[in-house]
Amino acid sequence: MNKTITTLAAFALMTMLPFASRAQDEGAGLSEAFSALRSAGGPAAVSAVPAVPAPVPAAAASGAASRQPKDWTLMIYVDGKNSLESAIFKNVNQMEQVGSTDKVNVVVEIGHKDLSDNGEGSWKGCRRFLIVKSTFTKGMASPALQSIPGCDMGDYHQAIDFGKWAMKEFPARHYMYVLWNHGGGWVPTTPGYANAKAIAYDDNTHHVMSTPQMGAIMRALGHIDVYGSDACLMQMAEVAYELKDRTDFVVGSEINEPGSGWDYASMLRQFYSSPMTPLDLANAVVDTYTPQYSSRATQSAIRASAIAGFARRLDAFADAVEKAGEGKTAAAARDASQDMLSEDTYKDLYDFASRVAASSGNADVKARAADLIGYISGTLVVDNKVTKDLPRMHGVSISIPADAFDPSYTEMLFAGTRWPGLIQNDMLR
Repeated sequence: MNKTITTLAAFALMTMLPFASRAQDEGAGLSEAFSALRSAGGPAAVSAVPAVPAPVPAAAASGAASRQPKDWTLMIYVDGKNSLESAIFKNVNQMEQVGSTDKVNVVVEIGHKDLSDNGEGSWKGCRRFLIVKSTFTKGMASPALQSIPGCDMGDYHQAIDFGKWAMKEFPARHYMYVLWNHGGGWVPTTPGYANAKAIAYDDNTHHVMSTPQMGAIMRALGHIDVYGSDACLMQMAEVAYELKDRTDFVVGSEINEPGSGWDYASMLRQFYSSPMTPLDLANAVVDTYTPQYSSRATQSAIRASAIAGFARRLDAFADAVEKAGEGKTAAAARDASQDMLSEDTYKDLYDFASRVAASSGNADVKARAADLIGYISGTLVVDNKVTKDLPRMHGVSISIPADAFDPSYTEMLFAGTRWPGLIQNDMLR
């Protein structure tokens, strides 16, 4: 049996030599961990599992093979150029437990802050990988397909370049794009950073992407079936509204995520055993995230096609509160509503509207609030999982500051709704 495995591994590695040579000629190089894998005899043999696509071996990572369209390409932008660097390979190892298949490409760009060696070799900058199935528990077995020494992971152009590269090299009928890093939702400032706000912090350049730049990424890539933020605080109305015309589902957490983030192995297993529709993928992220944690965990999926209807109901609710002169009612509801634990100006919108309705003496306010919360739970949020300590989290947060309105809020598309008019009204102070 061992001789058979060794022979198969040798054959697989021989088939990779032309691609390895080409990649090195182009300056891409193969990962040091992949060289270690080669010397160890290749990836372990995998038995076919009924109803689950066949794993893609490392030998199938050539550019020629990858250009045959598959059902899905999952693109994960892993920005480790900050304090989350140590968490990179836990998530990558989870991906490798399942790997790419004959129906799904799992492609990552990894950014390293420094020369730390996590078993994948001492390097910094960015590298791009096609994830293959492996039993590695340290470092990576997946081959590095491209190296970008001077990358800026906080520059949205870098995220666009990764997406375009992945879609060209690994074409598919459906796409998922994930931003993996620290997140701040809609946040007015980030001390020490040149272009504050939102997601993907690069400690080397001190750049970070804004919410409008997230929208620019999606517009540049065309249509992405599922967008995900594996980051803190990103499941906000403001963020989802920015992405609404370029995706089918927006997945993320209302509150802070632990450093371990998503459970990629469980997510991929659930997705592979499903019909693999965009909704199945969004559900797989949500359903497998929260069970990892005993407390302080939320994850939800928002249907993008429902965001326009949501905005109309939100506008009607905001108008009703202002016309009724119920600023004090709204301010009290804001103060009592479920906040995002580390960010008390972000409130669960369902909880806020429910509290306004419960305290209001105005029939129109009550009716508009009821319409809004019914739409959130029945149409907008298609999946929401929370730990038992957070029963008032319903899948979407929104900014309701108690202090002065930040004018940079108007940079977002969400400024076209009636919401900014309500939250900057002095009657809420």
